[in-house]
Amino acid sequence: MTTPNPNPPASNDTGSFGWTVLGFFIPIVGLILWLVWKNDRPKDSTKARNGFIAGLVVSVILGIVYSIIWNTVVAPALGI
Repeated sequence: MTTPNPNPPASNDTGSFGWTVLGFFIPIVGLILWLVWKNDRPKDSTKARNGFIAGLVVSVILGIVYSIIWNTVVAPALGI
């Protein structure tokens, strides 16, 4: 005898790539959606989390590149 799943997956838990895109461009939304959906909509929450992580990594890398360019090219040219 099997016991029924107390939290069956939602019928609209599609795992759409759109949640990854949303989490990438607005990372805080991806984080919030992951926290809210992680038990009820596991596929969608995973996509939102992946977008959040990717957006965060890209933001950090771009910040480092911007800092390097500013300190090596722009600041010396402006005499700062």
